[in-house]
Amino acid sequence: MSKDQWQCRDGMCIGFDRKCDGIVHCPDGSDETHPLCRNSRCQNNWFRCTYGACVDGTAPCNGVQDCADNSDELHPRCRNESRPFNFGACSNGEYISPEYQCDGVRHCSDGSDEWVGSCAAQTCFPYLFQCAYGACVDRGAACNGVQDCADGSDESDELCNRIITTPGISTRLDDNKSTTQTGGCILPPYPENGRYIATNAPNDGPGQSSDLYLLNITCDTGYRILGESNVYCFQGFWSTYNLPSCVRYCKFIPHPSVEYSCVVSDGTIEGRRACNEYEPDATVVRTQCRNNYYGDPPTMTCIDGAWDFLARCSPECGQVTPDGEELIIGGRRASRGELPWHAGIYRKTTTPYMQVCGGSLVRPNVVISAAHCFWSEDVGLLPARDFSVAVGKLYRPWDDPMDIDAQKSDVSSIHKPPHFTGSSSNFQEDIAVLKLTTSFQYKPHVGPVCLDFDEVFDQYQLDRKRLGKVAGWGLTSINGDASPKLKVVELPSVEYNECYEQVPYNFRAYLTSDKICAGYKDNGTALCKGDSGGGLAFPEFERTTVRFYLRGVVSTAPNDENLCNGNTITALTHILKHASFIRQYL
Repeated sequence: MSKDQWQCRDGMCIGFDRKCDGIVHCPDGSDETHPLCRNSRCQNNWFRCTYGACVDGTAPCNGVQDCADNSDELHPRCRNESRPFNFGACSNGEYISPEYQCDGVRHCSDGSDEWVGSCAAQTCFPYLFQCAYGACVDRGAACNGVQDCADGSDESDELCNRIITTPGISTRLDDNKSTTQTGGCILPPYPENGRYIATNAPNDGPGQSSDLYLLNITCDTGYRILGESNVYCFQGFWSTYNLPSCVRYCKFIPHPSVEYSCVVSDGTIEGRRACNEYEPDATVVRTQCRNNYYGDPPTMTCIDGAWDFLARCSPECGQVTPDGEELIIGGRRASRGELPWHAGIYRKTTTPYMQVCGGSLVRPNVVISAAHCFWSEDVGLLPARDFSVAVGKLYRPWDDPMDIDAQKSDVSSIHKPPHFTGSSSNFQEDIAVLKLTTSFQYKPHVGPVCLDFDEVFDQYQLDRKRLGKVAGWGLTSINGDASPKLKVVELPSVEYNECYEQVPYNFRAYLTSDKICAGYKDNGTALCKGDSGGGLAFPEFERTTVRFYLRGVVSTAPNDENLCNGNTITALTHILKHASFIRQYL
């Protein structure tokens, strides 16, 4: 051995500057022990490991293990704790008096008050003895025959000079005969649903012992490690008070409509934390809807690798503006924000643009209307570039100066059911979904109507005793005068058989299987040309909020020798019958 080398206990030689540098170079780990390194003096800009080694000052909390005992990464500052341990809180939820922390005696039943993660920040007075994991005990503790440190480092054989070192053999002085010293680290059983390998002794398994073990833990398929995958044992002291376990995990995939917080509880006090990508079994997640969404999502719990519920909230919809201003034959002038989802459909092939139909806003860039508004019997579906949409308007003209907050967008695409062919199929499947080039911004007078495809709820809302609202700028008299200002009317739904009996004989063919009826037989209130595509929405009181749900799209109505017939029932395309078609574009 040259003068610049240092001999390990097993006889191997390493560079003198490689002992107590935080890295284990000797196969037996004897270059990074507490007895060897505890009196090391570190430069001011270096970091001192808990057992005494000196490493670079950037080591703490950099995500890399620079100390052999990992005290640089287990240091309280890595958990944003200002002092050792956590003010008397044990990791299992117990509480102890702060003066009992890191005093050499385990007061927490799980031992979490006496390990390197709790005591790495301890600075002991010169007259005290510092244990290998950081605790401070009486100066006379070393080799007094009494274990004063929780890890026994005050009575280690090396510290107390009870080991004779010969190449390859370490022997206790008090042995009756020479035996190989096996050390204080005993390998535990393999974790349930997992295994480990001692990287410095790959042939060792449960029950075998040594002074140093570096374990890498892996889990079976379907399980993940709860804790660190790499742990070590050094002279009988493990780097963690609980060895990692393999548990079922739930993959956490957040939904944009929901805010989540994972529960942290000690049994009496509940706290919250951000949820991780994978959460272990029994994790409880509190949920609530984000702004612009509504609902009451229940708590989620990870059970055997799967969430018991996936929280979802619905986009805010169907609410009318309470403070408004004060088609439709016999209707009344709409208040500002009374139907904030109503959209005007305009043809761009004329100057100025001409209002031809209505529609219902269901998403910021999606409007539902009638397919016949975009259909020509000669050429079929007209190009999207010929149309624009406006919302937040009370006045019919495209550029009316009194519409101070109107929003407008061109149409990027028009979608219709495959079997719609206009009058040749009696306007069956008369529904269209418009995708817009620009998304509208929701405001008190601009917002979507609600969509709900539950059959029971649909039947409940279409009871004829209930009134739905529909708006439009259509013709307001049999003489053909269009309304300059948006009008709204409240109409009841009409049971199909009754509707079939009341409409003119030659109109019955238009009552196809996807239609519902609404209106009055003879009170002079009806829908007219220009109102097509508008949405019939019914209110529902939900807790403290009234929301309107879209149930029908204005399709066709009987006429007479005049342009409109004010004493008839209107056929509307039933939204529920086209749920799958609509969902494709939401």
